[in-house]
Amino acid sequence: MASYFSRVNPNILTLIGSIPPLLFFVFVIYHFYFLAVLAFLGNVFDAIDGMVARKYHKVTNFGGFLDSTLDRVSDFLFITAFAFGGIVRWEIITPLLLLSFLTSYTRARGETASSNHAQFTIGIIQRGERLVFIFAAFLLYVFFPRIVIFGLNIAEFIFILLIFLSTYTVIQRIIHAYKKL
Repeated sequence: MASYFSRVNPNILTLIGSIPPLLFFVFVIYHFYFLAVLAFLGNVFDAIDGMVARKYHKVTNFGGFLDSTLDRVSDFLFITAFAFGGIVRWEIITPLLLLSFLTSYTRARGETASSNHAQFTIGIIQRGERLVFIFAAFLLYVFFPRIVIFGLNIAEFIFILLIFLSTYTVIQRIIHAYKKL
């Protein structure tokens, strides 16, 4: 298996990794929740491309750019699936989507502004943690759709929590940029 990955272009793995979020989006919209769970778990491809690139010395600037760009597409599909599927209201999805993109943008822009001399991986909610929250929200909603907390279903409640944590992360990065730049 290791020799197989040595011959694979990591960018191909990145492209393959963009399929599970699209499938998740479609399956949630059509309420095929079991298939949506499987598609979400297929998101493991998102991590494989970078590991292969580093292990086999195939890291490129374009590969990093492609991965980051498709991560934003994946974030959009994962988050908006909840609204299009009727699970979470758009009034909650919209700020979460904005903060998801701002979290990524503040990191990328901060590192670029510092000519990569300062790291901006600070903050309590980065992409990995956000995906864990999203997956937890989905699973809890699927198994406990009738739970209501402060007038919100369980997925909406978790997304509101994620909005607050993401806001805090963006503020942390802005303060970090102020100190480092």
